[in-house]
Amino acid sequence: MANDMRDRLLARLPQPENAAEYRSEVTALLEKNEKTLRKQAWYSGAIWIYVALFGTAMFIGITYKPQKAAEMGTFTLFFVIAGAVELLKYFINRNRVELLKEIKQVQLQVLELQAAMRK
Repeated sequence: MANDMRDRLLARLPQPENAAEYRSEVTALLEKNEKTLRKQAWYSGAIWIYVALFGTAMFIGITYKPQKAAEMGTFTLFFVIAGAVELLKYFINRNRVELLKEIKQVQLQVLELQAAMRK
């Protein structure tokens, strides 16, 4: 079973003779990831701006209704945590895309070296 999985994984590796095709696939994949990352950056930034404005409005509202301070503060804290989670998701995905870029770059360099050594 271990050899079967090994063989399947090795069969999926790009071959040096297909380096140009693989390079175009990698370029398309990275462009797609970059586009998604830009959308997520805009989305998480918009959420964080909303949270900051909402939090400011809630804390100003507390001054007008001090008897509701606990409820308003808890509600605001919930939104701040939700905004922080969105930012954290963006940072994790940004680092994932950067790591994927570096891995694919090294993989392409290895393919090019293998092709050069075969010639």
